[in-house]
Amino acid sequence: MVFEIIARLPAEDIYNYAVLVCRKWYRAIHTRNFVYSHLRQSTPGLLVQTLCCGNSASFFVSMSRGRVVVSEFGYELRGGTWASCNGLIVEFDYWKDALHITNPAIKQHSTIPLFSFPVASHDCHCIAYSAASMEYKVVVAYRIKDGNSRVLRLAIRTVGVDESWRHVCTEHLPNDIEANTPFITEGFIHWPSRKTHVLTLNVETEVITETPVPQGYEKRYKYYLSTGKSLSFIINCSEFSLEVWEMKSETREWTKMCNVDLEARKSKFEHLYCRNDSSPFMLVPGGWLNYQEVLVLCVSHKTRVCIAYNLRTQEIGFFELGYD
Repeated sequence: MVFEIIARLPAEDIYNYAVLVCRKWYRAIHTRNFVYSHLRQSTPGLLVQTLCCGNSASFFVSMSRGRVVVSEFGYELRGGTWASCNGLIVEFDYWKDALHITNPAIKQHSTIPLFSFPVASHDCHCIAYSAASMEYKVVVAYRIKDGNSRVLRLAIRTVGVDESWRHVCTEHLPNDIEANTPFITEGFIHWPSRKTHVLTLNVETEVITETPVPQGYEKRYKYYLSTGKSLSFIINCSEFSLEVWEMKSETREWTKMCNVDLEARKSKFEHLYCRNDSSPFMLVPGGWLNYQEVLVLCVSHKTRVCIAYNLRTQEIGFFELGYD
């Protein structure tokens, strides 16, 4: 019972107070089972970081009792946020050219060496958790020139174990393949490649595979999002309608989840139109709050307002950030 009660406390209270009560509580809190249980009890959300005109602001967007809550992020980030996993953040300090793995709940961070890229063409470092080995791994994708092609390479580092970077085999992949911004799910890292494939790294086995997008969608513009457990991609069918698909990480099979059709309710978005902007107005997927329940949308025009669409109740809500 004590275990279940402590697991519902905020991480900061556990770290600052509960862990000091007695040896029995200290030992219980430091077990893998407790950490896993506390992660499952924690509130999921979206970390939104703004770097504008030299000012840096961070917001945490979450759901509470069916309503969207926007709060200022309680940790001052040192630079750009590149990735997150289980509440840990990979942040790059632009001024010191340093890479940090940060636990913002207890305001602690550790520094790991940056991977020395052979060329300037690279993507950001990302982090994922391997449940089987109970280890975190930092991974970076980069490209090197091979004749007229740019060959994809992956480097990996197990946090607290490896003293140097290791390479993952990518020789079975086509030479002209590229990797874009990574998306992290449970035990996997995904890189959308061009418009036709998704590269997936199994963090435990360190094997990378290539999965084509559903047939007929190769030339469509797609937005990718992590649901936490799986990868989803969303397609704009029109200004106010979207199509949502999901890829299971283990089987790499695509399943159509739902359609979001807001054409009949487009008058609700009139206050977001920019009259001086001649570009088309589009709903842009931003992230999931409670997967298959609330989808956060931005718009293609400059605004501070975001949209929270509840797929189950079909309710449309609006919330505002501190910056465009």
